[in-house]
Amino acid sequence: MYLYALIFPVIALIAIIWFITRYLKGKNSFFTVLLWSLFWIVFSLFAIFPEISMTFARIFGVTSGLDFIIILVFVILVYTVLKLYFIVDNMQNNLNKVVKEIA
Repeated sequence: MYLYALIFPVIALIAIIWFITRYLKGKNSFFTVLLWSLFWIVFSLFAIFPEISMTFARIFGVTSGLDFIIILVFVILVYTVLKLYFIVDNMQNNLNKVVKEIA
C-alpha cells in the first residue's frame, strides 16, 4: 500500500470535518457540504482502491486511471471557475445598478 493511500483519507476526513463545522456555523450551505464531502470520499476511494479509477477509465474510454482522475479534476476546476465567473458577473451587475440608483 502506498503512503498516499494512507495520508489522503486522513486529509479528506479533516476537510469533511472542516466543511461540517463551517455548515454548523452557518458559513456553508448543506449542498456545499454534501458536494465537497462526496468529492473527498470519491477521491479517497480512488487513493485506497486505484482499480476503481481504472474501471471508470475503461467506461469513459480513457487509457489509464490517473488520466481519468486528472480529467475529472480538470472538469471540476473548469466548472468551479465558470460558476465563480457567473457569481462575479452577477455581483458586478448588481453593483452597477446600485451605483446608478445612487447617482
